[in-house]
Amino acid sequence: MHDSTTLGALPRTDSTARLNPESVLCEFGYTPTDAAQAGSVGECARLGTYSLHLASPKLKSWFQTMFSRGSAAAPARSREPSLGEVLLMLAMMFGVHLWATCRVGGFWERAAAWFDNSCYLEIATVIRTWHSPSPDISQHFWGFPFVITLVSKLFFIQPLTALVLLSALASVGACILVHRLYGGWVAAVFIFINFEWIQLAVNGGSEPLFMCLVYGAFLAARSDRWNLAALLAALATTVRPVGIFALFCFAVVLSKKRSYKRLVVITTIGLAIGALYITPVWILMGTPLVSFHGYRQCWGAYNYPLTYPLGGWMSSFLAGLHGDTRWYSLTFDAVWPVLAIAGIVAIWLPRNRQRFSGIQAEALFATLYTLFFLCYTDGVLAASFTRFLIPVLPLLLYALSDWIPRDRRLLWAGAFVSALLSAAGLVHFQNVFGFSLP
Repeated sequence: MHDSTTLGALPRTDSTARLNPESVLCEFGYTPTDAAQAGSVGECARLGTYSLHLASPKLKSWFQTMFSRGSAAAPARSREPSLGEVLLMLAMMFGVHLWATCRVGGFWERAAAWFDNSCYLEIATVIRTWHSPSPDISQHFWGFPFVITLVSKLFFIQPLTALVLLSALASVGACILVHRLYGGWVAAVFIFINFEWIQLAVNGGSEPLFMCLVYGAFLAARSDRWNLAALLAALATTVRPVGIFALFCFAVVLSKKRSYKRLVVITTIGLAIGALYITPVWILMGTPLVSFHGYRQCWGAYNYPLTYPLGGWMSSFLAGLHGDTRWYSLTFDAVWPVLAIAGIVAIWLPRNRQRFSGIQAEALFATLYTLFFLCYTDGVLAASFTRFLIPVLPLLLYALSDWIPRDRRLLWAGAFVSALLSAAGLVHFQNVFGFSLP
């Protein structure tokens, strides 16, 4: 008996969906008796391939569930959401969010004041005018403002318009990549499980562009295009510094493969992008470490970016608990460290070993990234952790995908409620739902 048989060229077509499972097994050398005793068929959905993994005594019924389109064994609600359905869900969330917020006030005024947008626009002004009015500029990295300035110049639009447009388009691109890499269920849950994602996608933020670059790098690495993967990961690092973890993970994987020539090449690409990034920052600000000096202000009494696991988060959470932070905000903040720890533990469980065996760089990235922020020392980490975790949520959900309910009614209801909550986070709960929480 074979341990596994791969149908590498079997496309997902309607005709394929109606194949007789026993005839397919016989084509690969299985007799009807073997087929009854062999085991179950596990789907390897990535890149359109299917793998037959012989593990349990329920091969025939499970195989028919996967291949029998429209049968009673495969209800419509269990089929993986298509890319079109996920994008339609995202568009619905955009629409609900805009409808709920624009009823209360103007969109552009709110976008200009939203979160870090004013900092990015300030840096974009420095780049556009090639003059820094003050050495005490924001700690944020300049990759996103560089793109804002470029798009603003190319299309003759205002920097704020470019910022919002980039964030919306990058969020769509990130959803497409997540669907391609991890499937429809993960992509559908990702877009609504954290309502701050919709706030960032609609009102603007660096996270969508960062995710687009990082997951584009992962897709390139899966296709063995390491140079492109390194380029995208290096560009992601100019948007958010934690992108360096992706470059490090690629280096680790290539070292394990003893592919030292490729390792030298991707290292050179990373250093070249770093030099191109630092040069204008150094010229304008007088130091290449302006962002580092700015981030030190966030570390407070620690004076270092890292402490023991959950040390910074716990002190921030307790400050909110003894302060005036509302109970629902504290509850929301408390959920995410639990999900983060559960996700990285699940990645390395034996049950997920085969799932992540071919994507070790992604597994390592999710682990390092999550551990970094679990040990981070930001003074408001409890409130910020939910946003910091967004870039690795698809990987954590992929590790926990067995727990995702396969019911579209729950997905669409969750997406609708999440869109309303994202609006409530901007214009207050009562303005959206008509009542206040105690």
